Amino acid sequence: MTWFRITDYHLMKQFSLLLLLTCLTLASIAQPFSPYNWATYYALRKTGDVKIDGKLEDWKNIKGFSLDQEKYFFVGQGMSSAKWKGKEDLSGIFRLQWDEEYIYVAIEVWDDTVTAPHGSLVKDNSTGSWDDDGVEIMFDHDGCGKSRYYIGDPMHHEYHFIYDPKTPFVFDNFWVADTTAAQPMFTLPDGEKEPLAYPGEAMSKNNISQRFSGSPYYGDYRFMRTTKGYNLELKMKLYGAVMKPISEGGHKIGFDICINDTDTGNGPLKQQLHWSGMNGIFWRDCKYFGTLILLEK
Repeated sequence: MTWFRITDYHLMKQFSLLLLLTCLTLASIAQPFSPYNWATYYALRKTGDVKIDGKLEDWKNIKGFSLDQEKYFFVGQGMSSAKWKGKEDLSGIFRLQWDEEYIYVAIEVWDDTVTAPHGSLVKDNSTGSWDDDGVEIMFDHDGCGKSRYYIGDPMHHEYHFIYDPKTPFVFDNFWVADTTAAQPMFTLPDGEKEPLAYPGEAMSKNNISQRFSGSPYYGDYRFMRTTKGYNLELKMKLYGAVMKPISEGGHKIGFDICINDTDTGNGPLKQQLHWSGMNGIFWRDCKYFGTLILLEK
């Protein structure tokens, strides 16, 4: 009996170790960047044609994630859910697919008052694309959780896709390294200030509307106005990402998405919905993104 007890004890230790290693392996695959347990999206490989036209007819069988609750509102820079009037005022559903070359994204936006761009047209930094109706999409291609990514970084991005029926805009990363720059701050209506970026960084608008179809994006996108708001459909390459299922050597990809809403067509945003990035300076730090996992089926 003593021999069996010792053997059972060692077997239990081996089993416990195996269980721990298995849990750690699973965690390394699925552990999100974000502190929110909902912020992991499992994208299926594309099996049919996806026509980038904004109509979203090719997405009917793809499971979406709904941003339609108060918990998804960003609280900061004078914004919150205080002015939210419900789903028709602002909400959305996003979906993703992938193949060996591209990531595909579709977003349905409910917005009862869609306005033309104003901030995107201003050359200085007093306002910008962040104050216009549109969608922000973030990618961390290699899943490294990098902070302080700048204009020209091919693998870490904060895109702004700005709705306009005739001339939509696309902006990429907004910051450049500048060791002489003080920490950029956002001034609230009451005079209080919140950080916009890290010390040693300066803002520089990076309009890539005419370059999005070329290197390194090789992208295509379309907006379509709807009775409820608008749709955005796009595809792009994720330079440096391993576009394989997680079970075949793929890796987690940092991903986040938010929807901006301005009802007046001027001034700062009314409100902003987020999937994951609601902490810290999330637009400068990939570790606040959610997690995108590629699956075969």
